[in-house]
Amino acid sequence: MANYRSERTKKLALAAVFAALAFLTALIPAPKVQFLSFDIKDTVVVTASLILGPATSVALSVIVPLLEAVTVGTTGPWGFLMDVISTLSISLTASLIYKFRRTLGGAVLSLVAAAATQTAMMMVANILITPLYTGAPRQAVIALLLPLLLPFNAVKSVFNAALVMLLYKPTTEALRRARILGSMSYTEKVSAPSYRIGGRSLLVFLLSLSVLVAAGLVLFLTLGAAWGGEA
Repeated sequence: MANYRSERTKKLALAAVFAALAFLTALIPAPKVQFLSFDIKDTVVVTASLILGPATSVALSVIVPLLEAVTVGTTGPWGFLMDVISTLSISLTASLIYKFRRTLGGAVLSLVAAAATQTAMMMVANILITPLYTGAPRQAVIALLLPLLLPFNAVKSVFNAALVMLLYKPTTEALRRARILGSMSYTEKVSAPSYRIGGRSLLVFLLSLSVLVAAGLVLFLTLGAAWGGEA
């Protein structure tokens, strides 16, 4: 019982550290396009979710946007709701898939699916919620889907997914060396297979990362050209 409580305490403490880091990244001035903000807090939340599981995903997806809303947020409750939907869609999707398929291929699949899910969910959320807090007609928002909302959210999702792929392994190895991660029963039991990377797995990882980065670059350039044409 004492060991269980110790593990639970360490897990909660680690989740709190990730929440603080995610909140700090949200405070960094981010590029904005009209009413859209580009930030990397999802990178931190998704990394925490892959390490600690879906429950952490749900908790951080609510706590971090709430902290942001009550401190530096300017979009009110509707903006908070949009933020929760955005972060939850990418972090929960990634953590659920990776929970049951903890291999390198599972990690790639989870992040690709998570980026696609976030992009799709934000299309729906923008149609339903954006008119409520911006006052813009719903048809005007729908007209922005292809030229603005889809490419922006796709770039944001792919960029955060690529960062998670780069940061996840170094983060977990650092936590293991510090004897923080290895003592937790959840991570001890299900995380080990993802560290056995052979030549073929490494090649798959590098190719997948290259595809994600290339896709993000193409989307970024396409989006930049579109914005430049509108300027």
